[in-house]
Amino acid sequence: MNMKFLIILIVFCALTGIGPVFLHHDTYEARKQEELVVFRECATPPDAREVSDNSYEKYKTITIIKKYKVSQAKEQIEKYYQEKLTSTGWERIENKDNVHYRRGDLAIFIEYDMPIVEVSLLYVGDDKGV
Repeated sequence: MNMKFLIILIVFCALTGIGPVFLHHDTYEARKQEELVVFRECATPPDAREVSDNSYEKYKTITIIKKYKVSQAKEQIEKYYQEKLTSTGWERIENKDNVHYRRGDLAIFIEYDMPIVEVSLLYVGDDKGV
């Protein structure tokens, strides 16, 4: 390998912050898999049909954003999430615009445009020295 190319590659990795991604690839892949599992277990509304998937993957995380068509009323869906998420350790966080849930380094955001419900799951933690 050309020494000049190697130096350019090292500088690029240092300036873009991508170096840690290469060094801790397994850690970030495990985090992405955890996010997918949590979404399947916690975030999908009951009796819903998926109508769109706007999820995307970055170097360190995956952001899951899906829309579902539901047959239940908004109040029933809200109650479902309230009971399911709080019973499994998710904290309900309310602000003037919406409600979301947080557990550890993950957050679930739910938006209602009935009969469409958009559910997003994001990693909101830091990299803990990785």
